[in-house]
Amino acid sequence: MHSDCFQDNLSFAADLFVTADGDIGQHEARELASGDTLAPLLAAHGRANTATDRRAIASQWSKWAFARLIIPTVVLQCRLDRRVRFDGSPAWRFDTDSDGTPSCFVFDGSPLDDIGTGHDFASLIDHALAPLTAALCRTFGLSPRVYGSNAAMYFCWALDQLTLQGLGPATTRAAAYALTEAPHRPDGGANPFHAPFKALGPGAHDGTGQPARECRRLCCVRDLDRAWDLCANCPRAVTYENAAEPMIG
Repeated sequence: MHSDCFQDNLSFAADLFVTADGDIGQHEARELASGDTLAPLLAAHGRANTATDRRAIASQWSKWAFARLIIPTVVLQCRLDRRVRFDGSPAWRFDTDSDGTPSCFVFDGSPLDDIGTGHDFASLIDHALAPLTAALCRTFGLSPRVYGSNAAMYFCWALDQLTLQGLGPATTRAAAYALTEAPHRPDGGANPFHAPFKALGPGAHDGTGQPARECRRLCCVRDLDRAWDLCANCPRAVTYENAAEPMIG
């Protein structure tokens, strides 16, 4: 869908959203809110990664799901200034890879709303992310804040990539960035993208040993299973020269 909108580091996401007939797509969108559907998908993800801790698997699986939902949404909305609708009109479905993660989202028609609505991410949050997050919390544990933090990483990454490329209306990108600064959306709704990072003091290094000015605000706790290490930008992976302490960001 609008593959020309996806360039450079974003090109991998060009085929994540497609339009096709309603009989394509293994799962209906509503199944993302069903623990009965998610359980075998996460079990497959655990087997693919030789992991057994349900909370770690759920967090790591959510990153794949969020990335594949959020990145193309941000690109399309910010490039075209048109909101992507997940409210069921048109209907949408999803396919999965062998590791249980969503691989493609299939819409029965164009999900793009009118021009001038690209600043509005309410449908993404309310109709796609919120039901999925609730099902993950209910079935596998962890708090909504952990899943929200996972989602925010990809929201910010996609925005940063578009900004580096100088693509899309600057006003639309600015409205998207503003979500990271406020606890609620302009319409008063919940905002999982608020304050995803915290500032670090001088001499900070991330998990790869590189100098860092900020890190994730919350750990994703995927290292509850030894299949995974700490993420490079995890607050628990940050080290300091001269035993300096992080700033409160």
